[in-house]
Amino acid sequence: MKKSILVLLVLFSTVVFSQSKKEILAQKWKLDKVEEFSQQYSPMDNQKNDWLTFTSDGKFKGIIESNHVEGTWSVNGSKVVVSVNKKLSKTKINWTKVKAVEKGKFALEYQNGDLITATMLFIPNK
Repeated sequence: MKKSILVLLVLFSTVVFSQSKKEILAQKWKLDKVEEFSQQYSPMDNQKNDWLTFTSDGKFKGIIESNHVEGTWSVNGSKVVVSVNKKLSKTKINWTKVKAVEKGKFALEYQNGDLITATMLFIPNK
């Protein structure tokens, strides 16, 4: 009985005190690292000023590979979906997959127009 109460208290405190993915994501993020073939690198010259801003209304905009990008985002349970609006974006992105949304870290895997797949690791822009 005591173990059950302890487990319930731990679960309750985790739920109450943790931020939701939506709350964590809704801010400006700057590119910190790029991961390709399991190796992390500092951003290249055309990526040094890359950033994304997610707003609470489910929209985002930013600069990826030195080009404008914008679209929508949503949270469904624990899954975060980022969809690029190809008509409004100058960056050619074929698809995206959110790999992590945590306090202090956002990771987005994507495939660019040259069919190169990479993961961008963002940190909050303070």
